[in-house]
This record gives sequence, structure tokens and C-alpha cells, in this order.
Amino acid sequence: MADVKESILFVCAANVCRSPLMQYGFQQAIAGAVDIAVGSAGVSARSGASMCELARTFVTSTEARAAAGDHLARPVDESMLQADLIIVASRAERGALAQLDAGARSRMFTLTEAVLLGRQIPRASSSGDTSSSSLASYAELLDGQRGMVTIPRPARPRRYAPMVQAANPLDLPDGHQRRRGKHVRVLRRIGSEIEEFSSQVLRHHGGLRRS
Repeated sequence: MADVKESILFVCAANVCRSPLMQYGFQQAIAGAVDIAVGSAGVSARSGASMCELARTFVTSTEARAAAGDHLARPVDESMLQADLIIVASRAERGALAQLDAGARSRMFTLTEAVLLGRQIPRASSSGDTSSSSLASYAELLDGQRGMVTIPRPARPRRYAPMVQAANPLDLPDGHQRRRGKHVRVLRRIGSEIEEFSSQVLRHHGGLRRS
């Protein structure tokens, strides 16, 4: 029987902007380094929708960009939540997925959260058993750091707009329907965070880097 490939799932709302950019950004970052099945889905996706045109411009490698051009949105289902690691755009998606499969909570992280927790992994695992480099073991290491890392607090609302709820630092807001400037800022943040996240995963897989 062939070995089952490790898998990672990226999730947002519609699966046309944030999660596809995470998916293809991750794929181009790890290209040729590790063998991981990478996919994305949306908690309220319309099947077959194309990837956001602006988000596609942030995918730069030829192979990943071609894949992004063929992207078709798909709604998430319970079977997808068997992935070894699940990265979501915001706490809203994490909550929706937890309702589908509460047992998968320990493997779910927002991208920002995974990056923050991942920065602690080298120190946390320096004196432990590092023989396992699987995605499942990395998810366990991240989960073990919850509560051990200072998470940035939401900014206080401005005095003249007390009813406006401040964005949570762990969330990547949906910029798809916002003005272009805000949309671009979200996409740039995703690009930066997925690059760091990819490096953290590669480091866990034995310090591999792209050639």
C-alpha cells in the first residue's frame, strides 16, 4: 500500500481570495522541498468560482501562477478536515470548521496565529525529541504553544467611533469587497505571513530550503 501523503488545508470564506493565495503562495515557497498535498476551500464558497484577479498577481512563480489561473472554488466538507494541519484566514472560519468537526480544533490555526506560535517552536523543541518532522507533529507543537505566547490585543476603538469594532490581530480580514488599497494591504500581509509560515514548516522538515 502506498504511503498516505501529508496534507495541509487553507480555508477562508469564499475560497476565491485569501485561502487560494495562501495555498499557491505556500506551494511556490515549498516547491521541490517537501512532498505535501496542499488544498484550499471556503466555508461559504460557491463551487467553481475563479480566484480573485488581484490576488493572482501576488502569485509569482510560473507553476503556481498557472495553478492559480485554473483555480475553482469549493466548499469545505468534513472529509477535508482530516488534513494534518488546517490554516484559516480568521477566527470566524475556525469557529465554523469547529462546528463541522470539533475534534479537529487542535489542528486549526489562523495564519497569523500559526506564525506567532511557530516562532517559539525552535526554542520549545530544542531539548525534546525532534525525530518526527511530520505536519501532524508540527500541529501538535503549535497546539502545545497555545497560551504560552503573548497574542497582540485588538486596538482600542477611536474615541469618535466607539461603536466600530476593532479588528482582531489574529484575523486576516476579507478585503475582497473593500477598496483596492485595503484589499492590497491584506494581500501583502498574507504574502508576508505565508512566506514566514512556509519557512517554519520547512525548518521543521529538517531545515530544507528551496534550491
